[in-house]
Amino acid sequence: MELPEAKLIKSEIVLRDMDLSDDVKMARKSLIRWLALSLGLISKKESRQSVLMILEALLYYHLKDKKEPNYQDLVDYFSKEGQILNEKTIRYHLTQLRKAGVIEEDRGVYRFSGFQFDNLPSAMEQTYQKRAYMAFFNIKQAMQLLQNMYEEGKN
Repeated sequence: MELPEAKLIKSEIVLRDMDLSDDVKMARKSLIRWLALSLGLISKKESRQSVLMILEALLYYHLKDKKEPNYQDLVDYFSKEGQILNEKTIRYHLTQLRKAGVIEEDRGVYRFSGFQFDNLPSAMEQTYQKRAYMAFFNIKQAMQLLQNMYEEGKN
């Protein structure tokens, strides 16, 4: 049974403060998994690789090719890497990344939210900070109302 408050949730932000160990820094796939964990895109015990494959393809196009890929570009990347993902899986994870605010889609082209080719780390930081700001805007408002209620002796 769903609680009535569930319909009030617009989005969720999961950020994990993780050590960036030397062994993680040695391999691209390890860094991609670390990034996905840090940004809350996968769970701690996630074993499925498909979202990591999609994240890797998006990073490849944005950072190496300096291109905003479309769906076919992603499929071509997987084929070139010898990876197979079905259309439903690709589209599902692209939708989930859009819902999480990590990527945007415009006329079938995908880009990281707020992305500029010269500074993806700053764009990612701004995206998460904006989402946190919006959440804390309402949190501060609720806390102020509670403070007023306690001070005034209201229930």
